[in-house]
Amino acid sequence: MFLRETVIKKAGGEYRYWRLVKTYWDKAKKKVRHKTIKQLGRLKPNEIAFFKDSLAGKAGHKFSWKELTCKKSFEYLAVAILHRIWQYWGLDSLIEDKTIEVLAINRSLSPESDYQVSRWYEETILPRILDLTLNPTKIYRALDELSSLTSKIQQYLYSKINELGLDDYELIFYDITSSYFEQSNSDLARYGLSRDHRGDKKQIILALAVTKKGFPFYWRVLEGNTADTKTVQGFVEELKILFNLKETCLVMDKGMVSITNMEKIQTQNFKYVVTLRRNSIAKIKGMPWNYLRSINENNVQTKKDYFYCHSQRAYYKELPSSEGKRYILCFNPEKFLTERLCRLDKIASIKKHLDQKNQQLSQARGRRHRELLREELIRYLEKRSASSLFSFRLIAKEKTFQISYKVLKKAVRDAAKLDGIYCLMTNLKTASPKELIDAYRNRMEIERSFHQLKSFVEIRPIYHHNEDRIKAHVTVCVLAYLLNNTVMHLTRQKKDFEELTAQSIYNYLKSCKLVELSASGEQRLKLSTPTDEQVQLTKILADKSLLEEEHIQRFLPFRLPAGEK
Repeated sequence: MFLRETVIKKAGGEYRYWRLVKTYWDKAKKKVRHKTIKQLGRLKPNEIAFFKDSLAGKAGHKFSWKELTCKKSFEYLAVAILHRIWQYWGLDSLIEDKTIEVLAINRSLSPESDYQVSRWYEETILPRILDLTLNPTKIYRALDELSSLTSKIQQYLYSKINELGLDDYELIFYDITSSYFEQSNSDLARYGLSRDHRGDKKQIILALAVTKKGFPFYWRVLEGNTADTKTVQGFVEELKILFNLKETCLVMDKGMVSITNMEKIQTQNFKYVVTLRRNSIAKIKGMPWNYLRSINENNVQTKKDYFYCHSQRAYYKELPSSEGKRYILCFNPEKFLTERLCRLDKIASIKKHLDQKNQQLSQARGRRHRELLREELIRYLEKRSASSLFSFRLIAKEKTFQISYKVLKKAVRDAAKLDGIYCLMTNLKTASPKELIDAYRNRMEIERSFHQLKSFVEIRPIYHHNEDRIKAHVTVCVLAYLLNNTVMHLTRQKKDFEELTAQSIYNYLKSCKLVELSASGEQRLKLSTPTDEQVQLTKILADKSLLEEEHIQRFLPFRLPAGEK
């Protein structure tokens, strides 16, 4: 047996890793071969010397190298830090069942189905930290109990965000998204407008509210066919009931806007900043239509001077107020060029498709059905969001038809006049237009929240059928996002770490593992040598004691998993 070194050169650096290798005789191929017994990771010079001395059988050691066995390695640093973050929020006191912590940490690091989590769990240091045995039955029982705690957890997080000094509720970002099922008979699962582009699947609607720094404190699971606007009034009422919130400003996207919703927000003495749909923008008094129509691809850089500059991608002009509402007309030159070009490309693509369709029809031998062909064309134009830009009629030609079409130039001009334009509506009287634009642009926090929930913690697809478990699954995913957002928030406050995502942070941490060593009846834990980045991140997110020998050896003796002897 001997040590073998592997050198990896990456990004201008050189990384050295060690492994324990055994020599054996391959009878089939009649030659000496090598087999890796255990990966040891990075080793310090004194550790390398220790292992080599042990292999050489030098005096002063209690055991020979042949007696030394590496039983198992455990995922350590990433899970240990997330356990500390869980404690940082005090969730270990709020949620008594430790199973929920395991599920949330798993969702953050390596999302598995609830059935597979117990296997992942045994490969981590968590059983030694939590002193918890885990199996699928215990997981399902924990989910059943979690559903009834949702409101209590939300009220706790609402208070804790303030208590920890992480954020305030001056701005609240609210939005909804959908998540689909593979199969489900739950009453929550309905066909509806799919944000995942899976209209063939039943789905649920998730309503979520976060602070301006992205900390979640409110969520609801609704039936899959619930319209955006139907969620707002219940949300506004619960802000009062659950949190006794006196004043705030709600930032929402255009899907939430309706007269009834805006009135409901006002009756609760809340403020709002929302975007308007294009058909609503067209109804605003004082719109500078002549000027907007005069902007084209060639003069966009000079025409933007009509507006005040907020940034290179946001120019604005405040329009006349009406009925206590302010309107901030915003113009994005980059978006203008993109939308104008995309429309021209779309029109050219549709014309090409219709010409190809005419060619196919001219070569058709069988009789074609007029109404089926008409419905096919209508569906195609609707799919391309171009029904208002084209008109067509079918001209009979022997057994088939030819499509006579034209581009509706007036409709194209009407659509083009709002290229690069969006409009904010608010009942805030004193905020400057720049502050309102900043508030709206910060909505990216909730978009990032949904991205994390859907991709990183993999809220979808959902395999549960029981309504309480569906809601509990969402709660676990939101708690996982809470951990991720906390990790990013704490890390990004430090120099050189400002751009790291939660996933990239975990990728740094995951390689730092614990190895169980045994020899002559003694057991020890060996931590793979942490990198400089791992040491820095540990100090930022927890404390350096996680890397110290005294702390590590506390996890001995190991308790063997059920069924092992």
